[in-house]
Amino acid sequence: MKTTYNKILKSQILLTILFAVLLLIVQHDLLNLLYIIFLSFSFLFIYIGFNRKSHILNIVVLPYTFLSVYNNIFKLIIKIYADWGTVLYVAYFIGMLALLIPVILYDYGTIKNPIWQLVATVWLIISLFLTPLISIEGNAVIVGLNKSNLLMALIFLEYAYIAITTWGYKFYFNLKISNPTFFYYLFLLVLGIVTVWISFFNTFILSASEWNQAIWNWDFSLINPINSAIIKNVWQLYFSALDAGIMEESARYVFLITLLIIFSRKKGRATYSILLSSIIFSLLHILNFSTPGANIDSILFQIFHAFGFGCLLGVILLYSGKLWLTMLFHTFADFLNFSLIPLGYGGSLVSNENTGVIVLTVVTVIPLIILMIILENKKTRAVIETNIKKTFIFSQFSPIW
Repeated sequence: MKTTYNKILKSQILLTILFAVLLLIVQHDLLNLLYIIFLSFSFLFIYIGFNRKSHILNIVVLPYTFLSVYNNIFKLIIKIYADWGTVLYVAYFIGMLALLIPVILYDYGTIKNPIWQLVATVWLIISLFLTPLISIEGNAVIVGLNKSNLLMALIFLEYAYIAITTWGYKFYFNLKISNPTFFYYLFLLVLGIVTVWISFFNTFILSASEWNQAIWNWDFSLINPINSAIIKNVWQLYFSALDAGIMEESARYVFLITLLIIFSRKKGRATYSILLSSIIFSLLHILNFSTPGANIDSILFQIFHAFGFGCLLGVILLYSGKLWLTMLFHTFADFLNFSLIPLGYGGSLVSNENTGVIVLTVVTVIPLIILMIILENKKTRAVIETNIKKTFIFSQFSPIW
């Protein structure tokens, strides 16, 4: 099977080199020359058998290079055949989903050390985020889907499944809990209620001038996806909310898996893994500085909220074993935030320096308190440990490759 992956990847590299040469001739963009150089070294290392060097180089450069060249080729095709935009976009979408499978199987699948598995995953997330996508004219659904980055989320979900299973772990979208008790469901219900409340608080604090407007007296007239202040295409709003749920919760799954292995000899491995995965998850929001309208205050709020919310969703994931549930909660939270109308912004609480600190404390500390309660309770800790053991068998670290 390894030989098959080798042949497919080499063929893909050669084809991408041809596309990059064509783009260099047509666009006169020297970035394509850089792609050609990287791809040539990648092919040479695979051909000669420099396995370790080949894997490192491929993981660092191939995902972004493949995606960029593929997108640029389709930009040319769609420009020439504009009348076939919708059909071409469907072909583009399907091709994107298949594009990284060879490099994931051949290169990412060979990583044995969980630290490098984690690092490689973070690097792939950055590569996906930085990849420039095509622009397309057409009906609102296609345009909204393209602008939402849902495609990148599906690519990463695909990566998460393939990588986790090839690393020897198990991927559970819906882990079956053995003999769940009333206490199990009660705790899960409490976690769900807290998560929904945090989602409402995080949304309505943006419009609140008094604390009750953020804590419980919510004005739902401020939520209207058709009149969103930040996303005008309603389909883009729906797809963007789904994108966040799929992408970020798939990432959390991979982070937790690798960190649990890293901390497998530690007594508090679940706590350490949830906290560190949430830190990584929150710091990745620094990339949002590249989005229009971003500023230091908004990014800091995102980072603190992402950390607290991440701790909460990390607990839910390990306790329930249900990836779909955390995806649902995350999608709901982003849907609320995206659906806020223009009147929903400008609340005095979040903009005030003193109360702003309290807001950050609420979105950070409450999830941490929930985390400590869950992990200090013997019954809930036992459920989490059982779920962890179902996902993989702990062993000593293997060599890096």
